[in-house]
Amino acid sequence: MTNRTPRQWGRLKRAGGHGLRRGAWYPVLDESQQDVVTLDVNRQSVAVDRSIIELTSDKPHKWSVVRWSHREDEAKLAAQANLGPTYGVCPNCRGRANLNATDTQRKCQVCELLFEIDWGSSC
Repeated sequence: MTNRTPRQWGRLKRAGGHGLRRGAWYPVLDESQQDVVTLDVNRQSVAVDRSIIELTSDKPHKWSVVRWSHREDEAKLAAQANLGPTYGVCPNCRGRANLNATDTQRKCQVCELLFEIDWGSSC
């Protein structure tokens, strides 16, 4: 019997020029370094500054809520993808969708799975 470390998950706490989708959870490949966490981003190892990563040991099962300031460059990219200043990221496939403030759950149009929305923790 092998003793395996439970898989960790990480997502960005804030926007930045690192090529990751804000709000998306990525498997952690390595968190042994003090200042860097290595994530599996589409089967590529991506090292990210630990200070901008939120970690969890449980695979997330709720939509991440992303809130943009209209002044952020990334908000312009979201608008180009027909996403408003508040949108969700699916915990299963990283698909994105606009959210209404009254929504408590949402079915993903990409993977077609239904998940609750994590309004209490925006990123």
